[in-house]
Amino acid sequence: MSTITIKQIIKDAGGPDAISQASSKAGGDISKDAVYKWSKTGIPDRHWPVIIALTSYRPEELYSANCAARGLPVEMPLAVEAAE
Repeated sequence: MSTITIKQIIKDAGGPDAISQASSKAGGDISKDAVYKWSKTGIPDRHWPVIIALTSYRPEELYSANCAARGLPVEMPLAVEAAE
């Protein structure tokens, strides 16, 4: 199973401008500049609802993409809820 990349997630969400606009409409504050950094840093968990609303990606796919972007092993932790 190949892991989707952050770059692909951003593209599928409509790009940095679309993500920024969707965030603003939802009362958030994601800047286009922040989105450009996600390819290296991963998508912050607090912004996942905006990405999920713009795409068909599930949280586990975002988690795996974040692990890959950060150079971490792509394994789902057993207790995701406990870690939040």
